[in-house]
Amino acid sequence: MATLAAELQIVEQIHEDLGIQLKQIAEIIGADESTLHRWLSGATPSGPRKIYRSRLRALREFYDELRSAFRTLAAARRWLREERVAAFRNRTPLELLLDGKLERVTGLLWNMNNGMMS
Repeated sequence: MATLAAELQIVEQIHEDLGIQLKQIAEIIGADESTLHRWLSGATPSGPRKIYRSRLRALREFYDELRSAFRTLAAARRWLREERVAAFRNRTPLELLLDGKLERVTGLLWNMNNGMMS
């Protein structure tokens, strides 16, 4: 099993590659922004570790599916912020992520990657 530090690398990667603010990433994984900053500074989560680690793994899965779906980071960033998705009631994927729908967005990306879009 990966260490927490290794699992947290996805936070920095998403922040740098996609330009998503740390506050937004914290919201996506259901953590407080100050908590996320402490983790990134090396503190160990004080709450239920399995939940936090599963959320970080879900974030990694999302990122991997996103990178597979788009040839460039610029295209991925545009899709996240600008694409109004009918399946999301014409909301952007980033809006859905911020509403706690990480698995739903990841599922759509998986469908895109596997030719299952209608």
